[in-house]
Amino acid sequence: MKGLVIIVAIGILYESDEWSDYALCKYINDMGVTARLINLLEDNNEGEILSCDLVVSRIFASSVFRGHQKALDRMPGIIDMLRTNSIPMINPYEAHFFEISKEHSTNTLARSGFPVPKVYGLFTPEQITRDAVLEYPCVVKPDCGGRTNYTYIVKDKTELARYMEDAPNIQYIAEEYIFPEYGYLTRIEVIGGSCKQILKRGVTENGLSAYHLGSTYAAYEDCNDRIKQAAVDIMGLLHIEAGSMDIIENRNGFYVIDINSVSNASADNIEMFGFDLIKETAAYVVMRYLSRAVVIVH
Repeated sequence: MKGLVIIVAIGILYESDEWSDYALCKYINDMGVTARLINLLEDNNEGEILSCDLVVSRIFASSVFRGHQKALDRMPGIIDMLRTNSIPMINPYEAHFFEISKEHSTNTLARSGFPVPKVYGLFTPEQITRDAVLEYPCVVKPDCGGRTNYTYIVKDKTELARYMEDAPNIQYIAEEYIFPEYGYLTRIEVIGGSCKQILKRGVTENGLSAYHLGSTYAAYEDCNDRIKQAAVDIMGLLHIEAGSMDIIENRNGFYVIDINSVSNASADNIEMFGFDLIKETAAYVVMRYLSRAVVIVH
């Protein structure tokens, strides 16, 4: 038989019951390509992973705060296994290590000349209150984390000590605080080298910005072309095919303050913004899969 296309499943690695994970799997299947979810909290599923022609990572850095550290712990071994067997991952393997270390991504961008906050160092709670040399105000947050868990804008040493009293014993990054003088952060979603969604995300009373904190959102249709090009260039540098970044703009320019190689959305997000980020991601995954389809000629 000539021209037979062997359809090999897309495996979606996940670790929590996010609506977006199930939606991504459904969208891919609806587009005519077989996809299945593979839970990294379950054991002995390496064979299932190896049966896939393409793997999509949905392992969030924030999983550490949901009791899903096991998924993060498994990822280096799974990445080695995929690389050994020449199975590609979206996002590529390098991107995972930018997802799980803010210090790694920030310093990588700094070395390439992109505007980022100054990094003061990595510390445990005990080290940061005892040894750290910081400039105030500063931002202290988990090096591997997300969704503003244990993220603080710190005004002085006394406030820092108070925050660290109840903080989990993990590594924190301390960095320069960039004041959002316009009252919002710029959130840019980049897929396949194109800015697909740009939003203004409001800053709340505590100085932080997040959907679950009550931040307001608005479409950002007139975002500066220089910022959009920087977003595309940054994702290329970090090997992120589909992900997001947060930027603070001010009169001096802009600063990249966070990078995510795993983007998230909820059903109400999609209704609010009138844009289905997960469906757009699914379309990109399917395109990447079909570009690798194996044709067997007898």
